[in-house]
Amino acid sequence: MGPWSGSDSASIRRRIIELLKTGPQDARTLSQELHQSEKEIYAHLGHVSRSLKAQGRRLVTLPPVCLGCGFVFQERKRPNPPGHCPCCRKTRIRRPRYIIG
Repeated sequence: MGPWSGSDSASIRRRIIELLKTGPQDARTLSQELHQSEKEIYAHLGHVSRSLKAQGRRLVTLPPVCLGCGFVFQERKRPNPPGHCPCCRKTRIRRPRYIIG
């Protein structure tokens, strides 16, 4: 069995949904709470999004923001945070956060 199969994945996804019900969370916080790598959390978020959609809810992504100049990464489709700002080139980026909407 791979790391994404079985009831462990479903259990982690249920726990992610429970944490998101408390307010906006970023992948780093979720990974620390659930003792999973950030990469695993990003993989689970796609499944969480589909599960929520089936329940008539949705996973809302609050976009990353450059802490140097305030640039908002509105058009970004990838769940992982950007490496640097396209405007000021700084690397201080607030990570994307997720919430149930």
